[in-house]
Amino acid sequence: MLQRAVSRIGKMTEGWEGDGTASFTGLLDDFRVRMRLGLQEGKSFEESSNGRRREWMLLSLYLNDLGDEGSREWLPPLDKNVVVSVLGEDPGKLKRHIRRLATQLYFTHYGRERLPCLESMCWMLELAWRSAPHEKLDPISKIWAENAQILFAIDAPDKVAEKWKPGMSVHELADTFQIHQGGLFRERLIESLILSRLKRLPLANNDLELNDLVISEKERKLNSTLPLGAAAAQILVHRSQNENASMVPENWSEQLVTYACDPRVPNSEMQQRWWGWATSSEKDVAIRALSKLSLQAFIKLLEQSLRGTNAEHQFPERSRMLLNLFKIGKVIDARLIVHRDLNYQLDARTKNVLHPSWVGGGPQHTSFICLRCTDDVFLIEGTHSFALRGFVGPNSFPVNGFWNSAPKGYHDSDFRVTKAKCPIYQRHHTGDWVWDFVYKLEKYGPNWRRLS
Repeated sequence: MLQRAVSRIGKMTEGWEGDGTASFTGLLDDFRVRMRLGLQEGKSFEESSNGRRREWMLLSLYLNDLGDEGSREWLPPLDKNVVVSVLGEDPGKLKRHIRRLATQLYFTHYGRERLPCLESMCWMLELAWRSAPHEKLDPISKIWAENAQILFAIDAPDKVAEKWKPGMSVHELADTFQIHQGGLFRERLIESLILSRLKRLPLANNDLELNDLVISEKERKLNSTLPLGAAAAQILVHRSQNENASMVPENWSEQLVTYACDPRVPNSEMQQRWWGWATSSEKDVAIRALSKLSLQAFIKLLEQSLRGTNAEHQFPERSRMLLNLFKIGKVIDARLIVHRDLNYQLDARTKNVLHPSWVGGGPQHTSFICLRCTDDVFLIEGTHSFALRGFVGPNSFPVNGFWNSAPKGYHDSDFRVTKAKCPIYQRHHTGDWVWDFVYKLEKYGPNWRRLS
């Protein structure tokens, strides 16, 4: 009788770490080798994996090896047939240790890339935990059983993210549902929480905590292979299109760059990485938002240049005309060029978002705003007493390659084109100079008259 009892204890502790009859690692290594050889010899999955404690060994093998690309090359895909072979037809009858190990496998490798059986596994685990006798469950198992409908679903990370409360960190949320660290489920939860909060953020609101979280996680790759920052910028653009007549709220405009990058950057690799998802119209929404920020930054420089001078009275009309250009939809793109001696007047956020070019020389330390408008019209406005210059035609802008160049240095003379070479040349004279300006423009396209 004693010998039989010792034998039973040996079988029960087989595979345990410590003083069991064999180490878990050793047993798993032996099982891995035996199963791989069986598959190479043409045996079926069931034949190759046959043996004592088959279900436990198979779940342990997939748990340990699915994270390794080399192992996934020989492991049979964890599809529905394999899952049924391991867990059986009735998940309500799963043994306690098998149910727990299958749950650990699910949290560790969540996603269709490693779990082609995701739908089946969700259904099985939900039913298994809902069927478990509640009075026999440990505290962690009780949490899984009570939240089975949320935790074991195709969109489970999104469902868990909906339970977030203000002030709660991502990891505190995961710990609430006993989702262990280091698994793909927790990774997907981080993404879902960030993106779902962005989708629910009131229009034009700026959540500083969320903003910092997006920036800290912007390089994280999503299932769609998009970086998280690109997906965040995509949400802001789509919400602006659907909820705000394609106008990006000012509070969101700079985030388009800090979450992704400037959509006008000439680096094709960066463009593809951060804006490869965007159609031309979606990218135009973002460029238009940055153009408005550029106009606003220039208007501040303009005001400073006119303050206390004989031309100070020009400022209200000049600033109004620039903002009206944007308001009536004439501005496609706006680029800021700041005189290098005035660069200190720009705050750090403006520099980091707009990345303005710089200019040297000139009689008045003039800064410029260059506008690419509809009807192939290009305009240059400057601070101080600079007269408006206009050019008409797709290749008429006087600085070659300007619109496709990264921010760089220029000379004042590049933009101070002589009157003889400007199809449109408008001084800010006393009187209705805006009407004169509109009169010169309206021959090139409709709606310019709305400026006045």
